[in-house]
Amino acid sequence: MSSIYDELIATGQWGDREIRLGIEFDFKCAYCKKDMLKSVENYKEWQTDHIVPYSKSGDDSYDNCVLSCRTCNFIKGTWNPLSILNGEPVSRDKLIQLSQNYVLEKRECIESQIHEYRRITQKHS
Repeated sequence: MSSIYDELIATGQWGDREIRLGIEFDFKCAYCKKDMLKSVENYKEWQTDHIVPYSKSGDDSYDNCVLSCRTCNFIKGTWNPLSILNGEPVSRDKLIQLSQNYVLEKRECIESQIHEYRRITQKHS
């Protein structure tokens, strides 16, 4: 029996990094846990995010990457989890957790704004 990796690479549609990130994160966004294989819409949002932004680190290694949906990647933007650590050494898992916390807090703020916008627009419908 072949592995998930072997079968996906054999399709010719997947790269090594995407498959490895998919397997590591169970084909879900590392931040919001959106199932990236649930629908065409979700699949087309698949992105690779640099935990420490490439623009700040120049690090394009696998260890600096996670599977992200487009929305979470956009929300995180160039935010750098190292910026809150005062130079402390930290694991990849900790950097991912800090980034997830940041993104989820931002998503909650946006959700509150959307709720308010809906309230306003429905009042005038």
